[in-house]
Amino acid sequence: MIKENSNRIISGVLAIAVIVLFILHFSGKDKEVIENQSAQPGTLVGNMSEIKVAYVFVDSVLANYEYYKILTDKLLAKKSTLEKELSSKGESFQKEVTDFQYKVGKKLITSWDAEARQKQLTEQQQVLVNLQNDMQNKLAQDEQSVTIQLHDSVINAVNEVNRKLGYNLVLSNTFGGGLLYADDYMNITKQVLDRLNEFYRKTSAK
Repeated sequence: MIKENSNRIISGVLAIAVIVLFILHFSGKDKEVIENQSAQPGTLVGNMSEIKVAYVFVDSVLANYEYYKILTDKLLAKKSTLEKELSSKGESFQKEVTDFQYKVGKKLITSWDAEARQKQLTEQQQVLVNLQNDMQNKLAQDEQSVTIQLHDSVINAVNEVNRKLGYNLVLSNTFGGGLLYADDYMNITKQVLDRLNEFYRKTSAK
């Protein structure tokens, strides 16, 4: 179950790749849309204002964001530590069970002692189950924390980059995502990634 949870963590961390950022600012000057007005190719017309659209390859951002790699390594390291701890306790418990079964089979302990020992082993097993659940909860909490942190970082980077570029709508794009085609000039992935790494290097250098 720990292995399945670790896969869910990495998927959860990569789930940030489906971030969709809607930054719409419509001019309030003209509220009526002229009927039968034809838009120029590559532009959207609404409320008499052109909407500038951009997109970000979030997969590429995460793959090259330096801090993302560090966060992922920390998650994997913690997951590995918890796995080893649980595995060690599990192996110890299994030895006790095997020893108990041997003694019962050879009639080396009385029925009263066997009953008492079996109760102890049942309690130990429940302790292991509780420990496993606690570990899964800790990993899930760490996953959520990392996801929120990455989400906020990407949004902040997009907002800062967009202050200069002035786009009205910024979309995320991922492998197999819904964006089928867009002109290259709308791609601001590099600007967002550069801003993320620039900010990380400044903060880590302090």
